[in-house]
Amino acid sequence: MTELGWCGGFMIRTRESQLIFDPSSTGNQLQDSSIFISHAHADHSTGLRSKFLKYSSPETRKIFENLSGRSVVNFHDTNFGRPIKFGDVEVNPINAGHMLGSTQFLVTLPDTTILYTGDINYIDTLTTKGAEKVECDILVTEATYGDPSYVFPDREGIYANIVKWTLEQISKGLVPTFQVYAAGKAQELVRLFNLYTNLDVITTQKIAKVNAVYSDSGLNLNCSEAASEVNNNSCVCITTRSNSMNTKNYAQAVTTGWALNMHSSRAGAFPLSSHADFNQLLQFVKDSGAKTVYGFTGCTEVFANQIRRKLGISSRPLPHFAQKTLQCFS
Repeated sequence: MTELGWCGGFMIRTRESQLIFDPSSTGNQLQDSSIFISHAHADHSTGLRSKFLKYSSPETRKIFENLSGRSVVNFHDTNFGRPIKFGDVEVNPINAGHMLGSTQFLVTLPDTTILYTGDINYIDTLTTKGAEKVECDILVTEATYGDPSYVFPDREGIYANIVKWTLEQISKGLVPTFQVYAAGKAQELVRLFNLYTNLDVITTQKIAKVNAVYSDSGLNLNCSEAASEVNNNSCVCITTRSNSMNTKNYAQAVTTGWALNMHSSRAGAFPLSSHADFNQLLQFVKDSGAKTVYGFTGCTEVFANQIRRKLGISSRPLPHFAQKTLQCFS
């Protein structure tokens, strides 16, 4: 019998194996598990702190180590398209498109296939290729923007609006400053300004540590770390929410999918997301050919209802572990 569900992370348990994906703790409950980490964002990478055996892409490990200042131990690199076998269970790492190194995992069992997406983006960006289409029997997918109201504008148009707003602020004598995640979004913005402007791009040290991993992976990012004070009137600053720069005359901006609902007279708000929007998620489900879909994170109830109504596929939020088994939906 195979069981699956949420248990401080997504868990699959068979008679021979126990796999857990993106665990939220490092406790002894992980001792007998094979631990998989989908990407380096803090809400998914806690498991890399565990002393037990774990797997992720090398880029995920390097970003985590650069940001945390600690080495990952008892670790195996995974590579896209190179399956890992545990008895009669096979785990295949596949590009998720969310950020550098982000991974979806296709688990092949003797009688079924289960795909865990982690966070995904289903279109190409300036720094990533969109998530790879994967066929499976059972799909476990994020539903961050699983509400029909979250449909993002064309990405090229968003890029153009960001550049336009930035140049307008500089013309007013202000320093445009973007507050973003240190990993993923920051590098996309650096790349954007490198490609479409001649502006000096200034980042915090934390972002620079992630930039180094991107550069090692072949994506050159032209920027410099911030000094104690920014006086350059022809630059753009990229910071994290917890590490702002010392500049008196600045204009603040955010880039997030939630910006669709943001309105501010001073701040710029751009719906640039590293997640799939509603239409992308629905297309990803359709392309997977899954017979059953479980959602986690975000608009799970709404998304499950939309999948049932629009695609005619059995769907519901991911249950807590041991509440359901695969046989319940066969």
